[in-house]
Amino acid sequence: MKITNTFSVAGRCAATGALGAVVTSSSPSVGARCPWVRSNVGVILTQNVTDPRLADIGLSTLEKGYDAQSAIRTMIAASEFPEFRQLAVVDAKGKSGVFTGERALGVHGEFYAENVACIGNLLSDRAIPEAMGQRFLERTDLSLPERLISAIELGFHMGGELDQEHSIALLVYHPDAPFAYVDLRVDYSDDPLADLKKVWEIYGPQAKDYKIRAVEPELAPSYGVKGDE
Repeated sequence: MKITNTFSVAGRCAATGALGAVVTSSSPSVGARCPWVRSNVGVILTQNVTDPRLADIGLSTLEKGYDAQSAIRTMIAASEFPEFRQLAVVDAKGKSGVFTGERALGVHGEFYAENVACIGNLLSDRAIPEAMGQRFLERTDLSLPERLISAIELGFHMGGELDQEHSIALLVYHPDAPFAYVDLRVDYSDDPLADLKKVWEIYGPQAKDYKIRAVEPELAPSYGVKGDE
């Protein structure tokens, strides 16, 4: 059985209320299992022998008005095997929390502060989660997607995982829409960060247009396809 490594960042933009996460792993399709966001509710990261079911429990706890630490406690209590799990939460008010079970893989670390929570396992450097979190807090000049990319890029530059990263996902929700503002995934690549940045360069300038097309289609800009007038 291949052991997989993962490190991630959950964050909130205090200025806009946007919520999001970025996560990378040596295993394929990390975006299908680890990052979970609900608009105006919060962000959940589930990793390290992942049980994605815990995310729904955590988000439901937040939706009922409880805070990030309460969501962590609820997910731990619901899990048959909490010792294997690694969790992070940022709620809609910016409160955060993390949990790492005693059987977390390899070198692992965690960091949380207002508006951000970072976790990682099988890391090349235990300091990676804190460094990513501090980078996120520093880069308030960037949009939330760009802040998340900047934070995880620092993790890569610090050595990232012991194994080579292959997949990465970026997920962002804005408070004025129940659907994802950004949902980008690189499911398997030899350079997932570079590939994600390329996709963001293409999608980023169009992201707002896609939201307009959903909620105010009569105001939508040209689609730029054949037959579009």
